[in-house]
Amino acid sequence: MIKVAMIGAGSVVFSRNLTGDILSFPEFKNACFSYMDINPDRLAVGAALCRKIARALDAHPTIEATPDRRQALRGADFVINMVQIGGFDSTLVDFEIPRKYGLNFTIADTTGPGGLFRALRTYPLLVELGRDMLELCPHALLINYSNPMSMNMQTLARTSGVRAVGFCHSVQGTFEQLMGYLGEKPDQVSFLCAGINHMAFYLELRKGDQDLYPRLFAAMEDPRIYDTNRVRFELLRRLGYFVTESSEHNAEYGPYFIPHGPDLIGRFAIPIDEYLKRSNDAEKEFERWRQEARSETPLPHQRSHEYGSRVMHSVITGEPHVVYGNMPNRGAIGNLSPTAIAEAPTLADRSGLRFAVVGELPPQLIAYVQPHVIQHELFIQAALRGRRDYVYQGAMFDPLTAAILPLDKIVEMCDELITAHGDLLPPLRKRTLVAGSGKTFQPPNAAGLRADYAKMAAARKVQRP
Repeated sequence: MIKVAMIGAGSVVFSRNLTGDILSFPEFKNACFSYMDINPDRLAVGAALCRKIARALDAHPTIEATPDRRQALRGADFVINMVQIGGFDSTLVDFEIPRKYGLNFTIADTTGPGGLFRALRTYPLLVELGRDMLELCPHALLINYSNPMSMNMQTLARTSGVRAVGFCHSVQGTFEQLMGYLGEKPDQVSFLCAGINHMAFYLELRKGDQDLYPRLFAAMEDPRIYDTNRVRFELLRRLGYFVTESSEHNAEYGPYFIPHGPDLIGRFAIPIDEYLKRSNDAEKEFERWRQEARSETPLPHQRSHEYGSRVMHSVITGEPHVVYGNMPNRGAIGNLSPTAIAEAPTLADRSGLRFAVVGELPPQLIAYVQPHVIQHELFIQAALRGRRDYVYQGAMFDPLTAAILPLDKIVEMCDELITAHGDLLPPLRKRTLVAGSGKTFQPPNAAGLRADYAKMAAARKVQRP
């Protein structure tokens, strides 16, 4: 019997959708699904929703729910990771401490101080997960959906020998969006995309022999189209290629937008604190899913565009499928470090997953992604070697942070974030000649942060016209 372990299955909407996708393939109709989460309430709701999905698809899987990660992993063929260490409280810390120093973010889950500290919080779990897999399911394929994708994949690549790939929905999701702008059917257009997660670029958009990029540049001049994606269209105008992840994400990946004040933020419709709002809304939405799990109402499912289920089907059946995965580069992109985590075309079949060779990215695109690749390397070195100075340097080379803060304030902010996240981080005790801030901080009060955020959110609602 095929066994699928879902780690962090308390992410009830995502676990439900993935389960439905997997069960839509006949080969998985009688598989074993082992859902694992440390939150018993979320775990129970997630498992109940997945049982409803199975009934709707006339599938008969074995469904287990356990707080024991090792039990979930034992004998697994596939392991899907969707954990978020620290939850909403840690996310608040990642926003509110930098805000004290003058930094504001939209999402803060990929790069910069928010992505860096989310990766550091996730590092201990992924190290343990890799070790457990080598003992309990050494031949399993690990599919990572947790952000920050590139740094989490660095952890898996550098600390374990497990087979692992990371998947995001930005490549296929943005492609469908582009086809909407151009009035084309996705199945009639080919594309080539490459870069790093959330910062990959469509190198080619072709319908037969026709290059569609001139039409995309023309479409951008329509205000109705431009207004749906102002940051990304501005990057297209300057870089010559369209980037995969959203405008709200890319607004914080460079120094070109947020550091220049409210007028530019308004001009490009940049939603500061967007992820805080989403996270807060998701907590409220959980109550609706709790009621849904208890009801007798059927829960229909339509297969999503997530890659995970298709890759699992290819590995089981040998039927090849091309997706966009995140793995160590190893030459796929010629002018990117071999150890960088690239996002590139990936062939999946019974033998596993492997990149196609893309060649070199245009120099301006390498320039856009390179500061973040350096941050990924500094993160993994900090975690592996326990060196706090690499944390400082990871934040120093973040383009948005560097555009706003002087070096001493970057170091001070990192020291405060290290104190705030405390035991969730790997030990960062290695002393070097690189100076810290010399300051001591008290850990923040989670209830106080939540209360302050609620007041700020309420004030913003009042201020909106």
